[in-house]
Amino acid sequence: MIAEATRDAPAPKPLRADAQRNRDRLVEVAAQMFASDGVDASLEEIAKRAGVGIG
Repeated sequence: MIAEATRDAPAPKPLRADAQRNRDRLVEVAAQMFASDGVDASLEEIAKRAGVGIG
């Protein structure tokens, strides 16, 4: 049942260029912070270092 719903779901829209840049930067910074701080890395600090807002 779930497989049918997934197969019939429309493809997600591609991200806008600025949204993709923000996402890429967040992933990059998050990887660095998790490597250095482990699970103590906070979402607020990741966003701050990536230069993006939360929300």
